[in-house]
Amino acid sequence: MDLDYLHIKGAQKTDQRKVIVTFHGWQGNKESFLPLSKIKKYQKYDWYMINGPYKVNNDSNKRTWSYEIKPNVWEMEEPKKMIESFFNNTIFKNYKSNLTYVIGFSLGATVCYEHICNIYKPLGGIFPISGFCKDDKIKLNKFQINTPILIGHGLQDEIVPFSKSEKAYSILKKQSNNIELILYEGAHRMSTTIIDAIAKKIG
Repeated sequence: MDLDYLHIKGAQKTDQRKVIVTFHGWQGNKESFLPLSKIKKYQKYDWYMINGPYKVNNDSNKRTWSYEIKPNVWEMEEPKKMIESFFNNTIFKNYKSNLTYVIGFSLGATVCYEHICNIYKPLGGIFPISGFCKDDKIKLNKFQINTPILIGHGLQDEIVPFSKSEKAYSILKKQSNNIELILYEGAHRMSTTIIDAIAKKIG
């Protein structure tokens, strides 16, 4: 199965085009990041907004990144292979890896921790927002050791407590010196604080 996505071409007038790849949260879809792409400072970038491959409650507009094989056991290899194939065949054939940036929100941030941190080419940046790492484990491969990773989380998040991002930061900080955590005022959403911080990282 190939991943479905929404592609938006930005206003960049250079061969060194920067691209943002997004992973939405549980019950989101490929249009979840559309409002972010329309903010002026983000309009210059190219975007690939990926649709989660699995429906939630058989609703095509509500998507997710895995499914339960049996109680508390989730399919990992199938989505991993689809994500790797997407980067190999779509992103890295059109963009330099170090000009590729990944934003994941909520469950999409978990995708960043579980899969993107192990992509086999060095990325320009990884931005997990309002997420969590399963089993409190994240392993950076050798290609991402120097990749800037900016973690963001709202202090009033009622769905995923900000302590989950603090835990992820603690784990990653032991593996790399290029990890940053920003806690901001707000609930389960991306505030202007983190939106501005990501834009500054991408440049």
